[in-house]
Amino acid sequence: MDNKNQKATRQRRTTVDASSGSGAPRREEVQLEEDEHGSDAPLSEATFTRALQGLKQDICGTFDSKMDTLTLTLRSEILSVKAELKANVNSIQTLVETQGATIKDLEVSATSCSDELTSLQASVCDLAEEVKQLQSKCEDLEGRSRRNNIRLIGLAEGLELPNTREFISQLLRDLLRLEEVPLLDRAHRSSREKPKEGAPPRPIIIRVHYFHMKEQILRRAGAAAPLLYQGRKIFIFPDFTSAVAKKRSQFVNAKRLLHSCPGIKFGLFYPAELRITLPDGAVRRFSDPKAATDFISKTLGVRAAD
Repeated sequence: MDNKNQKATRQRRTTVDASSGSGAPRREEVQLEEDEHGSDAPLSEATFTRALQGLKQDICGTFDSKMDTLTLTLRSEILSVKAELKANVNSIQTLVETQGATIKDLEVSATSCSDELTSLQASVCDLAEEVKQLQSKCEDLEGRSRRNNIRLIGLAEGLELPNTREFISQLLRDLLRLEEVPLLDRAHRSSREKPKEGAPPRPIIIRVHYFHMKEQILRRAGAAAPLLYQGRKIFIFPDFTSAVAKKRSQFVNAKRLLHSCPGIKFGLFYPAELRITLPDGAVRRFSDPKAATDFISKTLGVRAAD
């Protein structure tokens, strides 16, 4: 094309792509005019400057519009998130306050329970000690109520009938060769169920009226052992409580060892105390059966058979 022959004003168009506020592309045209004589001489500096300024204004306007839109969007989202966070924080704060009040109530309750538990523990200890003392007193009273009692074991069932007290009084006089018939307050079989035929007979519990007579009966029974009546062995023992009898039975092994020690005197005193008199006159007392057995084995040189 021959540019020199054209008389009309030539136009140069510069296309600038820019994004609108809505995000859709917009095409703007910047028209650069040649000089007023229609020559094809280069653009003047002023014209180029105006074109650049127009382009700059268009770009800045588009940028400002987008920034305003983005700012409004971000501000709206921030306000929404802030409101949501505030609601959540308020909910959490309310929950924390409720839990705090609950924990405080629990602490008060736990403190109260701890104080009550301490008080109850002290009361239980006091009551346990009191019960122990009462048991000891009851056992002592029961033992004292049996001081005049003896037990006769081995007499066949039915021989004492119909008058048990008179029969036992005469039996004791004959077996032990007493000077007089002992005065008995009562005599009866133990209250357990009557044994079947062939089973051991029930013991007879006897209450002697005078304590010195009861002691004489026990001494005579020990000296005259074994006692026989109608071909059967008869045994006479003190009538101890079950607790005392259990304690005394634990000294059986120690007494068996002492029987083989010449020159040694011993006795089992109420309720369960073993007293050993050595040949030199020294007296040793034991409430613990193991301590008594150890003393006999180590000091007296007598050991239990394996």
